[in-house]
Amino acid sequence: MIHLARILCPTDYSATSDNAVRYAVEFARKVGAHVRFLHILSSATPPEKIVVAPELLAASPDEDDALPENFSRILMAEKKKGLNADLRVLKGEAPKVIVEQANSWGADLIIMGSHGRTGLHRLMMGSVAEEVFRSSDIPVLLVKELAAAKIIAE
Repeated sequence: MIHLARILCPTDYSATSDNAVRYAVEFARKVGAHVRFLHILSSATPPEKIVVAPELLAASPDEDDALPENFSRILMAEKKKGLNADLRVLKGEAPKVIVEQANSWGADLIIMGSHGRTGLHRLMMGSVAEEVFRSSDIPVLLVKELAAAKIIAE
């Protein structure tokens, strides 16, 4: 039997990513899992400094305090409702950091958003979700923006 105790949910705070976050929250509630949200900062881009409630952050020597206030507020509200969750903010190349974090933390599932780009736009922009899907030994659930919105509305 498959037991899902730890769900990793990378987020870049985009609309697609927000839908994946909501999906991960509902999924974690239904299976009683701990969800770790992960935001990755580019090493080259200095983050905007926003204070994060310390109880949200998982202990990490690489943590940073860049987090949109609305995400922090939503996460705190979900934790008050009983969601077992934390947040890590790390720096590096997103696909590599996601896979490394999933492995080191012992995640059972990765839930992340996928923009669903195709053609030339996909070739030019690349796909973090696709790279994670291809390089991870851990199952990856990709949530497309429209599919996530439909599920949440039901």
